[in-house]
Amino acid sequence: MRRLFLIAISILSFSQLWSKTITDMAGRSVTVPDNVTRILPYDIKMSVLLFPVAYDKMTAKALLPGSKSCQFIDNSYNEMPQVDVKNIEEVLLSNPQLIIAGAYIQKEGYERFEKLQERTRISVVVVDLSIDKLDQTYLFLGKLLGIETACSQCADFLKSVYTNSAALQSSNPLKNSSAYYTIGGSGLMTDPSGSQHTEVLDFMNITNVAKVPVPTGGHANVNMEQVLIWNPEYIFCAGFKGDKNAYNLLTHDSRWSSINAVKNSHIYKVPAKPFGWFDHPPAVNRIPGIIWLSEIFYGQSPEVTMSQIQTFYQLFYKYNLSNAEYHSLFE
Repeated sequence: MRRLFLIAISILSFSQLWSKTITDMAGRSVTVPDNVTRILPYDIKMSVLLFPVAYDKMTAKALLPGSKSCQFIDNSYNEMPQVDVKNIEEVLLSNPQLIIAGAYIQKEGYERFEKLQERTRISVVVVDLSIDKLDQTYLFLGKLLGIETACSQCADFLKSVYTNSAALQSSNPLKNSSAYYTIGGSGLMTDPSGSQHTEVLDFMNITNVAKVPVPTGGHANVNMEQVLIWNPEYIFCAGFKGDKNAYNLLTHDSRWSSINAVKNSHIYKVPAKPFGWFDHPPAVNRIPGIIWLSEIFYGQSPEVTMSQIQTFYQLFYKYNLSNAEYHSLFE
Protein backbone atom coordinates (compact mmCIF):
# COMPACT_ATOMS: atom_id res chain seq x y z
CA MET A 1 0.00 0.00 0.00
CA ARG A 2 2.83 2.39 0.87
CA ARG A 3 4.39 1.71 -2.55
CA LEU A 4 1.12 2.66 -4.24
CA PHE A 5 1.04 5.95 -2.37
CA LEU A 6 4.61 6.70 -3.43
CA ILE A 7 3.72 5.97 -7.05
CA ALA A 8 0.67 8.22 -6.83
CA ILE A 9 2.71 11.04 -5.29
CA SER A 10 5.33 10.72 -8.05
CA ILE A 11 2.68 10.87 -10.75
CA LEU A 12 1.07 13.87 -9.09
CA SER A 13 4.38 15.71 -8.80
CA PHE A 14 5.15 15.08 -12.48
CA SER A 15 1.70 16.14 -13.66
CA GLN A 16 1.87 19.37 -11.66
CA LEU A 17 4.60 20.58 -14.01
CA TRP A 18 1.78 21.18 -16.52
CA SER A 19 -1.19 22.10 -14.35
CA LYS A 20 -3.56 24.94 -13.62
CA THR A 21 -5.93 26.01 -10.87
CA ILE A 22 -9.64 26.13 -11.65
CA THR A 23 -12.82 26.83 -9.70
CA ASP A 24 -15.18 23.87 -9.81
CA MET A 25 -18.98 24.08 -9.78
CA ALA A 26 -19.01 23.93 -5.98
CA GLY A 27 -16.80 27.04 -5.81
CA ARG A 28 -13.71 25.07 -4.73
CA SER A 29 -10.22 25.88 -6.03
CA VAL A 30 -8.69 22.74 -7.52
CA THR A 31 -5.38 22.09 -9.26
CA VAL A 32 -5.89 20.03 -12.42
CA PRO A 33 -3.62 18.88 -15.28
CA ASP A 34 -3.57 20.99 -18.44
CA ASN A 35 -4.28 17.88 -20.50
CA VAL A 36 -6.65 15.45 -18.78
CA THR A 37 -6.62 11.98 -20.33
CA ARG A 38 -7.43 9.70 -17.36
CA ILE A 39 -10.45 10.34 -15.13
CA LEU A 40 -12.27 8.32 -12.51
CA PRO A 41 -15.95 8.94 -11.69
CA TYR A 42 -16.62 9.21 -7.97
CA ASP A 43 -19.80 7.11 -8.08
CA ILE A 44 -22.41 5.58 -10.37
CA LYS A 45 -24.08 8.98 -10.91
CA MET A 46 -20.87 10.35 -12.38
CA SER A 47 -20.24 7.18 -14.39
CA VAL A 48 -23.55 7.68 -16.18
CA LEU A 49 -22.98 11.41 -16.65
CA LEU A 50 -19.41 11.11 -17.95
CA PHE A 51 -19.91 8.12 -20.23
CA PRO A 52 -21.42 9.92 -23.26
CA VAL A 53 -18.64 12.49 -23.52
CA ALA A 54 -15.58 10.96 -21.86
CA TYR A 55 -15.85 7.17 -22.06
CA ASP A 56 -12.41 7.05 -23.68
CA LYS A 57 -10.92 8.97 -20.74
CA MET A 58 -12.54 6.90 -17.97
CA THR A 59 -10.11 4.54 -16.26
CA ALA A 60 -13.10 2.67 -14.82
CA LYS A 61 -16.74 3.06 -13.94
CA ALA A 62 -17.92 3.27 -10.34
CA LEU A 63 -18.91 0.13 -8.51
CA LEU A 64 -22.62 -0.63 -8.45
CA PRO A 65 -23.26 -3.40 -5.90
CA GLY A 66 -25.12 -6.35 -7.35
CA SER A 67 -24.89 -4.85 -10.83
CA LYS A 68 -25.28 -6.81 -14.00
CA SER A 69 -24.82 -5.99 -17.65
CA CYS A 70 -26.97 -3.03 -18.62
CA GLN A 71 -29.29 -3.19 -21.61
CA PHE A 72 -29.66 -0.48 -24.25
CA ILE A 73 -26.26 1.08 -23.74
CA ASP A 74 -23.10 0.65 -25.79
CA ASN A 75 -21.09 -2.42 -24.80
CA SER A 76 -18.07 -0.29 -23.98
CA TYR A 77 -19.89 0.68 -20.77
CA ASN A 78 -20.51 -2.92 -19.71
CA GLU A 79 -16.95 -3.92 -20.55
CA MET A 80 -15.38 -1.12 -18.51
CA PRO A 81 -13.77 -2.26 -15.22
CA GLN A 82 -15.41 -1.27 -11.95
CA VAL A 83 -13.72 0.58 -9.09
CA ASP A 84 -15.04 1.15 -5.59
CA VAL A 85 -13.90 4.67 -4.71
CA LYS A 86 -13.99 3.70 -1.02
CA ASN A 87 -11.16 1.27 -1.73
CA ILE A 88 -8.11 3.54 -1.92
CA GLU A 89 -5.91 0.76 -3.30
CA GLU A 90 -8.33 0.23 -6.21
CA VAL A 91 -8.43 3.97 -6.86
CA LEU A 92 -4.64 4.23 -6.99
CA LEU A 93 -4.29 1.18 -9.19
CA SER A 94 -6.76 2.75 -11.60
CA ASN A 95 -4.20 5.58 -11.91
CA PRO A 96 -6.47 8.54 -12.73
CA GLN A 97 -5.17 12.08 -13.10
CA LEU A 98 -8.46 13.42 -11.81
CA ILE A 99 -11.53 12.23 -9.90
CA ILE A 100 -14.82 13.85 -10.88
CA ALA A 101 -17.65 13.90 -8.34
CA GLY A 102 -21.23 15.16 -8.50
CA ALA A 103 -23.25 16.94 -5.85
CA TYR A 104 -26.47 18.88 -5.45
CA ILE A 105 -24.82 22.26 -5.09
CA GLN A 106 -25.91 24.27 -2.03
CA LYS A 107 -27.71 21.19 -0.66
CA GLU A 108 -24.71 19.03 0.23
CA GLY A 109 -21.36 19.32 1.93
CA TYR A 110 -18.13 18.35 0.24
CA GLU A 111 -16.17 16.87 3.15
CA ARG A 112 -16.14 13.36 1.68
CA PHE A 113 -14.53 14.69 -1.50
CA GLU A 114 -11.91 16.61 0.47
CA LYS A 115 -11.05 13.48 2.47
CA LEU A 116 -10.66 11.41 -0.69
CA GLN A 117 -8.42 14.06 -2.19
CA GLU A 118 -6.26 14.11 0.94
CA ARG A 119 -5.96 10.32 1.08
CA THR A 120 -5.14 9.77 -2.59
CA ARG A 121 -3.31 13.01 -3.42
CA ILE A 122 -5.53 13.08 -6.55
CA SER A 123 -7.56 16.23 -7.20
CA VAL A 124 -11.34 15.89 -6.95
CA VAL A 125 -13.47 18.21 -9.10
CA VAL A 126 -17.12 18.68 -8.10
CA VAL A 127 -19.88 19.30 -10.67
CA ASP A 128 -23.60 20.04 -10.27
CA LEU A 129 -26.10 17.15 -10.52
CA SER A 130 -29.24 19.28 -10.13
CA ILE A 131 -31.69 18.22 -12.81
CA ASP A 132 -32.14 21.77 -14.14
CA LYS A 133 -28.39 22.49 -14.30
CA LEU A 134 -27.15 19.50 -16.29
CA ASP A 135 -26.62 21.54 -19.45
CA GLN A 136 -24.27 23.83 -17.52
CA THR A 137 -22.51 20.78 -16.10
CA TYR A 138 -21.73 19.46 -19.57
CA LEU A 139 -20.43 22.84 -20.70
CA PHE A 140 -18.17 22.94 -17.63
CA LEU A 141 -16.90 19.43 -18.39
CA GLY A 142 -16.23 20.41 -21.98
CA LYS A 143 -13.81 23.12 -20.86
CA LEU A 144 -12.29 21.01 -18.09
CA LEU A 145 -11.57 18.00 -20.29
CA GLY A 146 -11.03 19.72 -23.64
CA ILE A 147 -14.07 18.05 -25.25
CA GLU A 148 -16.23 21.08 -26.02
CA THR A 149 -17.88 19.64 -29.14
CA ALA A 150 -19.22 16.46 -27.53
CA CYS A 151 -20.32 18.30 -24.40
CA SER A 152 -22.00 21.07 -26.39
CA GLN A 153 -24.09 18.48 -28.24
CA CYS A 154 -25.33 17.07 -24.93
CA ALA A 155 -25.89 20.54 -23.48
CA ASP A 156 -27.87 21.66 -26.54
CA PHE A 157 -30.12 18.61 -26.29
CA LEU A 158 -30.73 19.23 -22.59
CA LYS A 159 -31.56 22.89 -23.24
CA SER A 160 -34.10 21.82 -25.85
CA VAL A 161 -35.75 19.47 -23.33
CA TYR A 162 -35.89 22.24 -20.71
CA THR A 163 -37.33 24.72 -23.24
CA ASN A 164 -39.92 22.28 -24.56
CA SER A 165 -40.98 21.31 -21.03
CA ALA A 166 -41.42 24.94 -19.99
CA ALA A 167 -43.47 25.71 -23.12
CA LEU A 168 -45.75 22.71 -22.57
CA GLN A 169 -46.27 23.59 -18.91
CA SER A 170 -47.12 27.17 -19.85
CA SER A 171 -49.70 26.22 -22.48
CA ASN A 172 -51.25 23.18 -20.76
CA PRO A 173 -52.10 23.86 -17.10
CA LEU A 174 -52.29 20.68 -15.05
CA LYS A 175 -55.46 18.94 -13.97
CA ASN A 176 -55.48 16.10 -11.42
CA SER A 177 -51.74 16.37 -11.11
CA SER A 178 -50.96 14.78 -7.74
CA ALA A 179 -48.60 11.83 -7.88
CA TYR A 180 -47.11 9.18 -5.63
CA TYR A 181 -43.75 7.57 -6.39
CA THR A 182 -43.08 4.14 -4.95
CA ILE A 183 -39.96 2.00 -5.12
CA GLY A 184 -39.63 -1.67 -4.27
CA GLY A 185 -42.21 -4.40 -4.02
CA SER A 186 -44.42 -3.24 -1.14
CA GLY A 187 -45.69 0.04 -2.57
CA LEU A 188 -44.96 1.65 0.78
CA MET A 189 -41.47 3.01 0.25
CA THR A 190 -41.32 6.46 -1.31
CA ASP A 191 -39.45 9.74 -1.70
CA PRO A 192 -41.11 13.07 -0.84
CA SER A 193 -40.85 16.38 -2.66
CA GLY A 194 -37.41 17.91 -2.23
CA SER A 195 -35.64 14.55 -2.43
CA GLN A 196 -33.06 14.13 -5.19
CA HIS A 197 -34.94 10.94 -6.09
CA THR A 198 -38.09 12.84 -7.06
CA GLU A 199 -36.55 15.90 -8.71
CA VAL A 200 -38.29 14.83 -11.92
CA LEU A 201 -41.71 15.44 -10.36
CA ASP A 202 -40.60 18.74 -8.82
CA PHE A 203 -39.12 19.92 -12.11
CA MET A 204 -42.37 19.15 -13.91
CA ASN A 205 -44.44 20.96 -11.23
CA ILE A 206 -46.32 17.79 -10.37
CA THR A 207 -47.52 17.67 -6.77
CA ASN A 208 -45.83 14.90 -4.81
CA VAL A 209 -48.40 13.70 -2.28
CA ALA A 210 -45.87 12.13 0.09
CA LYS A 211 -45.89 14.51 3.06
CA VAL A 212 -43.04 13.07 5.07
CA PRO A 213 -39.56 14.37 5.94
CA VAL A 214 -36.89 14.04 3.28
CA PRO A 215 -34.84 11.02 4.38
CA THR A 216 -31.07 11.28 4.74
CA GLY A 217 -29.25 8.88 2.47
CA GLY A 218 -32.27 6.66 1.91
CA HIS A 219 -35.95 6.32 1.17
CA ALA A 220 -38.98 6.89 3.42
CA ASN A 221 -41.26 4.12 4.63
CA VAL A 222 -44.94 5.02 4.90
CA ASN A 223 -48.10 3.10 5.73
CA MET A 224 -51.28 2.25 3.84
CA GLU A 225 -53.39 4.71 5.81
CA GLN A 226 -51.17 7.60 4.73
CA VAL A 227 -51.40 6.63 1.07
CA LEU A 228 -55.21 6.30 1.30
CA ILE A 229 -55.45 9.79 2.79
CA TRP A 230 -53.14 11.25 0.13
CA ASN A 231 -55.24 9.52 -2.58
CA PRO A 232 -52.93 10.35 -5.51
CA GLU A 233 -54.27 10.79 -9.03
CA TYR A 234 -51.18 9.11 -10.50
CA ILE A 235 -48.82 6.43 -9.19
CA PHE A 236 -45.36 5.68 -10.57
CA CYS A 237 -43.72 2.37 -9.61
CA ALA A 238 -40.00 1.66 -9.79
CA GLY A 239 -38.00 -1.45 -9.03
CA PHE A 240 -35.44 -1.46 -6.26
CA LYS A 241 -32.79 -4.04 -5.32
CA GLY A 242 -33.66 -7.21 -7.14
CA ASP A 243 -35.81 -5.53 -9.79
CA LYS A 244 -38.91 -5.67 -7.58
CA ASN A 245 -41.74 -3.44 -8.76
CA ALA A 246 -45.04 -2.85 -6.98
CA TYR A 247 -47.10 -2.40 -10.16
CA ASN A 248 -48.69 -5.87 -10.12
CA LEU A 249 -49.42 -5.65 -6.39
CA LEU A 250 -51.05 -2.23 -6.67
CA THR A 251 -53.24 -3.24 -9.61
CA HIS A 252 -54.49 -6.47 -7.97
CA ASP A 253 -54.56 -5.80 -4.20
CA SER A 254 -57.99 -4.64 -2.98
CA ARG A 255 -56.39 -2.31 -0.40
CA TRP A 256 -55.31 -0.05 -3.27
CA SER A 257 -58.49 -0.27 -5.35
CA SER A 258 -60.15 2.85 -3.90
CA ILE A 259 -57.23 5.14 -4.74
CA ASN A 260 -57.98 7.41 -7.69
CA ALA A 261 -54.82 6.47 -9.59
CA VAL A 262 -55.77 2.79 -9.50
CA LYS A 263 -59.46 3.38 -10.26
CA ASN A 264 -58.60 5.50 -13.30
CA SER A 265 -55.72 3.29 -14.51
CA HIS A 266 -53.22 6.10 -13.96
CA ILE A 267 -50.56 3.78 -12.65
CA TYR A 268 -47.26 3.33 -14.48
CA LYS A 269 -44.08 1.31 -14.36
CA VAL A 270 -41.05 3.60 -14.52
CA PRO A 271 -38.63 2.33 -17.21
CA ALA A 272 -35.23 1.33 -15.85
CA LYS A 273 -33.06 0.22 -18.77
CA PRO A 274 -30.21 0.87 -18.68
CA PHE A 275 -30.95 3.17 -15.71
CA GLY A 276 -34.09 4.51 -14.04
CA TRP A 277 -35.98 7.39 -15.63
CA PHE A 278 -36.72 8.97 -12.21
CA ASP A 279 -33.60 8.03 -10.24
CA HIS A 280 -31.30 5.07 -9.52
CA PRO A 281 -29.04 6.80 -9.98
CA PRO A 282 -30.29 10.41 -9.82
CA ALA A 283 -28.14 11.66 -12.70
CA VAL A 284 -28.64 12.53 -16.38
CA ASN A 285 -30.61 9.29 -16.85
CA ARG A 286 -33.61 11.19 -15.42
CA ILE A 287 -34.02 13.28 -18.57
CA PRO A 288 -36.18 10.64 -20.31
CA GLY A 289 -38.45 10.94 -17.26
CA ILE A 290 -39.00 14.63 -18.04
CA ILE A 291 -39.76 13.81 -21.68
CA TRP A 292 -42.16 11.00 -20.71
CA LEU A 293 -44.02 13.12 -18.13
CA SER A 294 -44.46 15.82 -20.78
CA GLU A 295 -46.67 13.31 -22.60
CA ILE A 296 -48.55 11.99 -19.56
CA PHE A 297 -49.33 15.41 -18.02
CA TYR A 298 -48.87 18.11 -20.64
CA GLY A 299 -50.24 16.78 -23.92
CA GLN A 300 -47.03 16.01 -25.79
CA SER A 301 -47.67 13.49 -28.57
CA PRO A 302 -46.43 9.90 -28.12
CA GLU A 303 -44.51 10.21 -31.38
CA VAL A 304 -42.56 13.23 -30.14
CA THR A 305 -41.88 11.48 -26.83
CA MET A 306 -40.48 8.40 -28.53
CA SER A 307 -38.37 10.42 -30.97
CA GLN A 308 -36.85 12.57 -28.21
CA ILE A 309 -36.08 9.58 -26.00
CA GLN A 310 -34.49 7.72 -28.91
CA THR A 311 -32.31 10.78 -29.51
CA PHE A 312 -31.37 10.78 -25.82
CA TYR A 313 -30.33 7.14 -25.98
CA GLN A 314 -28.20 7.78 -29.05
CA LEU A 315 -26.46 10.80 -27.50
CA PHE A 316 -26.06 9.68 -23.90
CA TYR A 317 -25.92 5.88 -24.15
CA LYS A 318 -24.42 5.58 -27.66
CA TYR A 319 -27.27 3.21 -28.49
CA ASN A 320 -29.75 3.27 -31.38
CA LEU A 321 -32.99 2.34 -29.61
CA SER A 322 -35.46 0.76 -32.04
CA ASN A 323 -39.21 1.40 -31.90
CA ALA A 324 -39.78 -2.13 -30.60
CA GLU A 325 -37.13 -1.71 -27.91
CA TYR A 326 -38.65 1.60 -26.91
CA HIS A 327 -42.05 0.01 -26.34
CA SER A 328 -40.47 -2.90 -24.46
CA LEU A 329 -39.18 -0.43 -21.84
CA PHE A 330 -42.73 -0.10 -20.46
CA GLU A 331 -43.47 -3.82 -20.16
